[in-house]
This record gives sequence, C-alpha cells and structure tokens, in this order.
Amino acid sequence: MENRWTFTVEWGDCDAAGIVFYPNYFRWFDAAFQKLLRLRGLSQRELGARYGIIGTGLIDCGARFKGPAAYGDEVELATRIEGFEPLSFTARHTVFKAGRVIVEGFEKRAFLAPGGSEGRLKALTVPEEFRCLFKSA
Repeated sequence: MENRWTFTVEWGDCDAAGIVFYPNYFRWFDAAFQKLLRLRGLSQRELGARYGIIGTGLIDCGARFKGPAAYGDEVELATRIEGFEPLSFTARHTVFKAGRVIVEGFEKRAFLAPGGSEGRLKALTVPEEFRCLFKSA
C-alpha cells in the first residue's frame, strides 16, 4: 500500500539559500506516515488503545538528497510500509518534483510501551494484525 501526498513548498520551509531546509523533509515523512495510518483507519491514539503503546517511535531514520526543492515548488511524497522485523518496521518515503526523485528517505519505527528497565520504554512485537493491514494492500 502506498499513499501519495502532493503539496506546495512554503516560504517557511526554506533556508537562507531559498531551498527546503532539510529537517522539514523529516517532518513531512512523519506527516506522510500518519496519513498512511489514517488510510487504514488507524492513528497513534487508536494504536495506543488497541495495543497498549504510547506510539510508534523512531529508532532510526535517514535520507538521501538527490536534488533541491524551493519555495513555490509542487512536490509529491510517496510513502509505503515495508521491511517488517519482529520488533520494528520501516516506512519508505520518496519525494518527487516534476516527476523526478529528489529525496529518498526511511523511518524505522517500533511499537513502544512503558515498562522497560530503569523507566525506559520497551519495544513490543509488531502485531500481526498491523502487519496484515499493510502487507495485504
């Protein structure tokens, strides 16, 4: 299952050079992941209620920047979930401008709950129901 989200780069998204300030891509990645959850009738609150977690926290993330985007550009962000492991899954993100890939990114996420040692959070096994929602699409 893939979700595509098209939006316009705003003035506040850019740095002094007039191109997108790189942390904004990670903000957009998170927003795109949340949109993908909603397509399956889920939200962080719903996941918390169903599985007793506080959310799907990031345990790793990264991006490769292949080209710039600037104020006024229309970009499209494609997001999909893949790479399931027992305690994590990966959301892949691809940003397009005029049909050309300008950024490839990922977020490795875990189902996090209270109860770890020394008051830390612990990762729970990714529920099979969640896996099936995104594998079957």
